[in-house]
Amino acid sequence: LRYHDRGFHRINPQQPRHQPWCRGARLATSAAGYEERITSTDNATVKHFAKLVRNRGYREECGSIVVAGSGILSEVCGGGGGDAVGSARVLFLADDACVPAGVTASRIVRAPEHVIKKAAGLQSVDRVDAVAELSMPPVAGVAALEGAGRITRLLALDGIQDPGNLGTLVRTALALGWDAVALLPGTCDPYNDKALRAARGGVFRMPMARLTWEELEEVTRRDGLRRFCAEPTADATAADTAATGSKGLCLVLGSEGQGLSDIALRTCEPVAIPMPGEMESLNVAVAGGILLYLMRRGS
Repeated sequence: LRYHDRGFHRINPQQPRHQPWCRGARLATSAAGYEERITSTDNATVKHFAKLVRNRGYREECGSIVVAGSGILSEVCGGGGGDAVGSARVLFLADDACVPAGVTASRIVRAPEHVIKKAAGLQSVDRVDAVAELSMPPVAGVAALEGAGRITRLLALDGIQDPGNLGTLVRTALALGWDAVALLPGTCDPYNDKALRAARGGVFRMPMARLTWEELEEVTRRDGLRRFCAEPTADATAADTAATGSKGLCLVLGSEGQGLSDIALRTCEPVAIPMPGEMESLNVAVAGGILLYLMRRGS
C-alpha cells in the first residue's frame, strides 16, 4: 500500500518502486515500508514545516528544524552530523529525487515542486529536491560542549545578529579546525534557515552552546584559554602575534552594527588584522575568517 493525501491506494506489485533514473540507489521507503503523497499546500504537515522555518519559538517548542536540499542533507546526516540529528522525522522528496546519501527517515512523502517549496520556505528558488524535519541538537549551557572534549580553540559570537554571517563563521571555524562555538547573549538562532544554508551543515558538526558570560568564563578557565576580542584599534595586538605561544585561546567577535559588548572589551585582550589599506573595517564574516586562520592551531 502507498499512502496518498486522499487515503491509501494499492501499488501494482509489478511496478518498480523507484524511477528508472534512481536505479542503483537506495529505495525511498520509510520505516513503515511505504511512501506517502501530498499534493496540497494546505496539508497539515506542509503547514507544520512552513511554521518551523519562520518561527524560532515553534522550532524550540517542537525540538525540530527544517533543512532543505539533498546536498546539505547529505552533509548533515552523512558527514559527521548524523549522530546529533539521527533519522529525519519527515522527508519530503520531489517525484524524480532519490533519498540523499546518508539520510534515513521515519516518514517519506513525495510531493510536487510547489508543495516542497512551501514546506522549505523557499518560494523563489529554481528547485528544491528534498526537505527534511530533523531533531534539533541541544545548545543550552556548558553541557552542550561535552562532545568537543578539551577545547584549545573556541570561537565566541557576541551579539551576532545576521544569520548569514553566523553560518559563514561556523563553517569557516569548522574548516580551520576550531573546536567549538559559543553563542553569547544577543546572538541569533543558529538554526535559522539562512544560517543553516550559509553553514552548509556545519551547525550540526561543530559543537555549539548558548552561554552566558559567566559560563564562558567557566569554560575558558577550565581549559586554560586566553580570551581575545577583535577590535580594530591602534593599540590592538596583531592577531598572528597574539596567537604565538598561546596553547589555548578564545576569540570573541562582535556584530558589525553594535560592535563588541562592554563586558567583552573589559575582559578580553584586543587583537586586530594588520590592514595597510585605507578601509577602516571589514564585514564580520570576512574579518572573522581571517582571524580564525591567523589564530588557528599551529599558527
